[in-house]
Amino acid sequence: MEQIVNLNKRGMSLVEVMIALVVMLLVFFALMQTALVGIDSNMLNSLRSEAVNVAEIRMNEVRNTPFTAIDADGGSPATTFDSATCTSGCNDCPSGFSTGECRCRNVKSISSFHFCTNVACTEIGGDGICATDNAGGDNKQVTVSVGWKWKGNDYTHFITTIKTR
Repeated sequence: MEQIVNLNKRGMSLVEVMIALVVMLLVFFALMQTALVGIDSNMLNSLRSEAVNVAEIRMNEVRNTPFTAIDADGGSPATTFDSATCTSGCNDCPSGFSTGECRCRNVKSISSFHFCTNVACTEIGGDGICATDNAGGDNKQVTVSVGWKWKGNDYTHFITTIKTR
């Protein structure tokens, strides 16, 4: 009887240790995946927040432009405020942002992240085409769109306002 008691006191076998390690490894991988998804989601939210800031800066540029100077391509001057215009251009813009202006911003650990911007104008109450002359309606709808790429996916943000004469 004493021999059986001694056999139970010798500890864990190598197989039991290996099974415990495999279970711990699976739990660790699940936690790592959760952390990576959280980090990616946080970064995407930061990029979206910066895109909103860039759109607001571009919209303020348009709001400070005289009514007659706003034409079909937005007519906003190339001022930079706190958003530096990229010197290298936006080569990785989403589709539809080839004619716009590129803005670089520092976002978290990424320096000079590219945001591509377009300004579009539609005349309200006239012929629908924004013109730089005094003919046409007294209202223009101005839409600023900001686009960026993150991990191979295209993202956009739009802001619209009405500018009156």
